[in-house]
Amino acid sequence: MRKIFRYFLLMLLISQNLKAQRVDRAPTGKENLLPVEGGSIAMKIDSVTALNKLIEKLNSDWQFIETGKGYWIGYTDDMFSIANRGDETIPVLINFFDTTQNKKGKVGAIYTLHLIGIQRQIVGRFSEEFINPKARSALLSLLKEKNYAYNVIELLMRDPWQSDIPYFFQILKDETEDEIIWPIISSFNRYRIQGLPVNTQLPDSLGNLSIRLKVKNENVLERDFDFDAQIKEALKKFGSKYPESIKIEQGIYSEELSKYYTTKLSSSLSINGLLMSLGVEPSSPFNYCQIGCKIQYYTQDKKLFFCTIKTAQDRLNNWWDKLPTEEKEKFK
Repeated sequence: MRKIFRYFLLMLLISQNLKAQRVDRAPTGKENLLPVEGGSIAMKIDSVTALNKLIEKLNSDWQFIETGKGYWIGYTDDMFSIANRGDETIPVLINFFDTTQNKKGKVGAIYTLHLIGIQRQIVGRFSEEFINPKARSALLSLLKEKNYAYNVIELLMRDPWQSDIPYFFQILKDETEDEIIWPIISSFNRYRIQGLPVNTQLPDSLGNLSIRLKVKNENVLERDFDFDAQIKEALKKFGSKYPESIKIEQGIYSEELSKYYTTKLSSSLSINGLLMSLGVEPSSPFNYCQIGCKIQYYTQDKKLFFCTIKTAQDRLNNWWDKLPTEEKEKFK
């Protein structure tokens, strides 16, 4: 009798545990379904309200829907409803972006353009298919908006098109705003361009160099933690411990390195671990949906150089200028 009781008690506990779990299912890719942890939400499509009125609702205090996963974007019902109207909405959204003074309205327009670009179909965790070239051209046209370049790049790099590259270099040639330059350069990790003079794979002789940091409560992310200061402390320690192998451009210490990206470094840290923690590790699957910290690097004469955005921009422009025409034509 006691064995039977234990058996039923065990089955009850297993059953309750299974009910409590939320399974991360791959999205179906069907139109107008928003994937969330444990399933998906059928979005409410408004096909009655006039397009201009729908778009004006982006000026409201809307919030992204919580998907439970950092790689799934919580587009709102209004965004889906606008995107459902198709290509006709693209010039209207651009005009709305240009005329509204509301920051949320501008951000909403950007994400709605992206939703049009993927045809309201969310198909993967670390991959995404951007289909609509008109929507992509519209997003690219907003790259010169310094307060929104980060948002635009973050969406474009989810499905990197080689045809973006010539336009990126056209901007990099003369651009002086860091808020535009930095996201573009950091996104190159996703475009997998051969021979770039920055942010490349490191040899083990450099990647395995390590330091020790004093980190209080390593696994606790305090609300007031100074991420920027910790990154700079790590750079100084690497530079002082390996002066013959690691060089730090002094201008880095006056830049804000972690404006949008917040991470706490571990006490035992290698160069590879640093790049991974800062979201700038080459070929990382997590680069799919994150730009990472504002830090750049390159190798030369078997040395690792951490450099400013301006230095990285100069190196990239020199590389592009020297690239043969037939190589540039491959980016189409």
